[in-house]
Amino acid sequence: MIRWILLGIAFWLVFVITQIPATWGGYLMTRGNALSLSGISGTLWQGQAGMASVRIDGRDYALGALRWNLKPLSLLTLAPCAEITTDLERQQISGTACAGLSGALQLKNSNLSLPASLIQGLPEPTRISGQLSAHIDTLKLKGQRINALKGNLSWTKARLHNGQSWLNLGAFAADLSATDEGHIRADIFSLEGPVDLAGNVVMPLTGGIHIDTTFAMTDTFAREVQAEQWLPMVAEPLEQGRHKIRMTL
Repeated sequence: MIRWILLGIAFWLVFVITQIPATWGGYLMTRGNALSLSGISGTLWQGQAGMASVRIDGRDYALGALRWNLKPLSLLTLAPCAEITTDLERQQISGTACAGLSGALQLKNSNLSLPASLIQGLPEPTRISGQLSAHIDTLKLKGQRINALKGNLSWTKARLHNGQSWLNLGAFAADLSATDEGHIRADIFSLEGPVDLAGNVVMPLTGGIHIDTTFAMTDTFAREVQAEQWLPMVAEPLEQGRHKIRMTL
């Protein structure tokens, strides 16, 4: 009789655990960081949110519908991890997300793809197009500070609209890391196109952008953008036709 009672209790515990509501998972993923979830359904182990968004520099960026599958053994580490995917039009994210008890959020082995046109905060009348793709080996985020970052980013079929016409820029890439101050650092370089660019961009999550790059343009592209009219006002001339831009926006 006792063994049947114990077996019944075990089945009851399994049933209760598997029915833990998805709101618990949503709480773990959003506690103390910039991620927000709404329309949560399912269970702690397999759940979804109708809309996920992340707040950066005072702006909310939509990620779309989010789904997760919790890794049960990760609960033993007090940093639950889940395989996640998000989907919004041509914007997708997939990878592993872990939530610490202190409110820290970590992404591992994750991929992101979105149209460059979704980037907000550009000065009028500037617009950009092309495809942004990133691979994140690891990202540790707590509040508005990045504690660790390793990954890479590419911008292919890059184009810029200057208010009059579209300019073909080619393709660029960047190695991503975190500064000692907890900011995003992108060491950027050109892959192809009329602009030979090299340098770094630092982006604090609290706002602003620090640019320190050098570049050169082909003669044809320089004439197309009428570089002689504006280049002396924003860049410092260097040797061999290169220019340097160092500014904070």
